[in-house]
Amino acid sequence: LDQFIRFAHHLQPEISLGTLKSDTPPTSLPEHVQVFLSCALEMPLSTIVSLWSSLRQYIWGIPQPHITLLEHSLFNEHGSQLPKKHKKIGKCFSISRIAATYFTRDGPFPAYSTSLRCKAGSCNIRYYLNFSVNLSLNLRQYYDQPLPEIIHLEEHSFIQTAVSELFTACTLFAWVSAQNCALIYNHALSSYGREEVSESKFMLTSTQVWRAFVLVLLLKNWRERGRQLTMQNHGDLNDQLKEIMSEQNQLMIIEGQPERLHACDTCKKLIPSDFPNSYKGLFVMDGVTIGHPCCKVHNCTQPLPNNRHQWCQTHMDRQHMCVFAECDRPARSGHRTCSEPDHSKYEDYRNLKGKGFFLLRQRLQRAGIHQPSTLLSSFLPLESLEFELDVDSDEQDLMHKSDKGNWPSKALFARRRTHNEQLVVCACGIISARATMSGAEAISGVKDFLKSVYPNQNNLPDVIFHDNNCHLQSHLQAQQDLFFRGTMLPVDVFHFKSKHKESDEFCQKHCNPLQWTELVGDNGEWVFNSSAAEQGNVWIGGYQAIVREMLPHNYNFFLDKMIKRRNEVLVAKLRRAGNAPY
Repeated sequence: LDQFIRFAHHLQPEISLGTLKSDTPPTSLPEHVQVFLSCALEMPLSTIVSLWSSLRQYIWGIPQPHITLLEHSLFNEHGSQLPKKHKKIGKCFSISRIAATYFTRDGPFPAYSTSLRCKAGSCNIRYYLNFSVNLSLNLRQYYDQPLPEIIHLEEHSFIQTAVSELFTACTLFAWVSAQNCALIYNHALSSYGREEVSESKFMLTSTQVWRAFVLVLLLKNWRERGRQLTMQNHGDLNDQLKEIMSEQNQLMIIEGQPERLHACDTCKKLIPSDFPNSYKGLFVMDGVTIGHPCCKVHNCTQPLPNNRHQWCQTHMDRQHMCVFAECDRPARSGHRTCSEPDHSKYEDYRNLKGKGFFLLRQRLQRAGIHQPSTLLSSFLPLESLEFELDVDSDEQDLMHKSDKGNWPSKALFARRRTHNEQLVVCACGIISARATMSGAEAISGVKDFLKSVYPNQNNLPDVIFHDNNCHLQSHLQAQQDLFFRGTMLPVDVFHFKSKHKESDEFCQKHCNPLQWTELVGDNGEWVFNSSAAEQGNVWIGGYQAIVREMLPHNYNFFLDKMIKRRNEVLVAKLRRAGNAPY
């Protein structure tokens, strides 16, 4: 009896499809539901009919019951007999269903995707689990409701929202890629990953993991804004999501992170002063060398057509030119360089795979990548790795940095990548803003970034630590820019001690953090954590292997949402610790 009650309630959406009022149980069960319950529970049909007649009101009002794995197997065994077509409901609705796969915390299960179509007058709308589609306008609109428990990924696949949130947590705290999330699911939560099965539909893919991640975050964001997520319903869904993600990225540039003006007792402190209520706020800014493929033209911000291209659409005509920056001659047929002997010599050197592979490995380690993008890969293909050659270097010393410093390489044989990510980090660890530096970490770019984050001078913090504040202050003085005149601009303690020369009089005079007594407490220790950005860099640098092949719309969307989620975790932690974040 208990099993009948739980099974019948579990089938409530299926039973209500045949009624016009879903809040009232029908007087009789659909025939295919009666057959299923009779087979699964090994009860005569007459008993099923009698139990429903007596208990239907009670069954309709109880909470959603838990179905065990053993009971799920009964659904798998006897639930495949559901009809693909339903009779019409009233005069204007018709129901259709197709076979699908449902990925849950207990593994994947076969399922049916049911949709309801309205044919009344000019309505012509089909209703799915998460959204409706206006067939006349080819427009998909997600329902105005809290985040659903099940996400409709594709026509034939669904995923439990809790599973997607688990993947997001793995990515947030352990830097797990979408591919590795899929592998973990298939081999730890699904029996199909440990068996030889011909039905690949039960194997979760990295594409499905990524799509669930995007859809969940988009639905949350639109919910926060009080809007409904709407997109075109024709063409590739990835193209529709790309357009929406690009819109989200643009909004993030305009509005910034929700914690852009964050303050708490850790990053804003009461400093003894002649003025009453003298609170000082601080943030630290620094760059981290992660990036995405970009056009080979310096500082070009146009996106690549795909991650295999080296030029954007605007500069595509340069793909047949010599790869040396100062050379405008066409490349030789089948080569990347022109007929200039000095240029062709370096291409020949690149093709020496023994030396080339060693160089690539050194560059890979220098970039901080110590493992491939998937744990099942033992190496990266040679063709997929990028490196530059400095034509001024001696052939025997191509592995070492030139005494001239970080001069840009003159020949770029493979894709260029964006230079670095600039982070604005509060002393408590909250990341207030992020920006991509395309070609270099130029001082003018740093200044413009800060002004875009804090367009109102009244919102500027009292202290901005930056490892290159000496050049920033020099630039501001040369430009007679008074925007930061009320802000202390010291170099953070770590870089001032180890990276700035004592002979640099300007730096020693204007950027020594010790000259501001407000930064040192009565006990002689620093009041603020000036290494907060370095700690933030360690966290965001862990995503290098994940984002290195992403195009800008995916790259920016992913990093911005990860930063937002991390900030939410830190704010909750600060609140529990009594640090009064606001």
